[in-house]
Amino acid sequence: MKKISLTFTTFMTALIVLGACTNTSAEEEETEDNQTIEKISPTNTSGSSDAGAGGEDSVTLKEMDNFYVGDSQDTQSLIHSFIPHESANTPVVMVPGLGLGANIYESTPDHRNGWAYYFAQAGYPVYTVDTSDLASAGLSESESSTSMSKWDSQSIWQRWGLGSASDEPYPDGQFPADSFEQFYASIPMQISTGGGSDSTGNSENVRGGKGQDAGGGGTSRVNPQEVDNMISLLEDKGPALLMVHSMGGEIGYEVARQRPDLVKGLIAIEPVGSPTDEEEVEDTFAEIPYLAVYGDYLESRNQVSRLEAVQTTVDMINENGGTGEVLELTEEGINGNSHLLMVDKNNHEISSQIIDWLDRVEIESGFK
Repeated sequence: MKKISLTFTTFMTALIVLGACTNTSAEEEETEDNQTIEKISPTNTSGSSDAGAGGEDSVTLKEMDNFYVGDSQDTQSLIHSFIPHESANTPVVMVPGLGLGANIYESTPDHRNGWAYYFAQAGYPVYTVDTSDLASAGLSESESSTSMSKWDSQSIWQRWGLGSASDEPYPDGQFPADSFEQFYASIPMQISTGGGSDSTGNSENVRGGKGQDAGGGGTSRVNPQEVDNMISLLEDKGPALLMVHSMGGEIGYEVARQRPDLVKGLIAIEPVGSPTDEEEVEDTFAEIPYLAVYGDYLESRNQVSRLEAVQTTVDMINENGGTGEVLELTEEGINGNSHLLMVDKNNHEISSQIIDWLDRVEIESGFK
């Protein structure tokens, strides 16, 4: 694994990924083993410090890297690692929803820190994932002219709770609607085995297997290649906490079914496919601490049935002596959040609540 060094390219990458905006200072230090590290101190556009959960406004990384998991260029996933200098916590693997990339965890479209930053700041090694069905994960020579698809820029407004209609953000919405063009530009192309489409709502022809759209309903399907890739990652870097978003939930649940020994906890952000089979929950998921997080506008986004499924999972986990909880933000008086909680304007507040839950679970169940 290559270590981070203070080159111009690496420095600029650090500024982007760690959410640095207008004024950023970098300080080079040497560790005892002569390993070069960087301190990145981000400042938001208003000039005030975007401080982390611990009250500090910087994070020191001992390693920042990109690498691949998978058997070939046709099946590989791209992994981005952010390893804090002082780390005593379980790694966190952050898996995005269908048709979204690792960048949704790394920074926001309006240039704020992402969840990768806040978790690294709290001492968690972080691995974000560009899944194998994305062009950003790489193409083989045979796929150089393959079909591509991408979420439709109009339909996602209501589908993901950004607004009541295209270009009409909710008055109390937390999504940074003024930066929608930046957000949409960041959505990667998805590799298709069929004729391609301007929307990933139908994911039957996505490379690697079947999928599920990130907003509406549908049957439970999972990309088996991505499950294999995540198991390979966890065998190398884990056991770990799995943070899964939307369709990424299917991947996380299947990894837990196949290799529960590699999954230290599940953090499910408005997930697809929360397990509701009583025997399965008792045998597998009751042993894995489980937190599900939900935002606002659930009825208009067809998320109510998914929330009900998650509540069923949590009830079964707790009935079988496990640790499960649903964090429904509106019940906490936090309104206006979209399906994209990790880039919403209050993403720091939400990440702090998740980290607080992890701290409580460590005391209650000792799973770290």
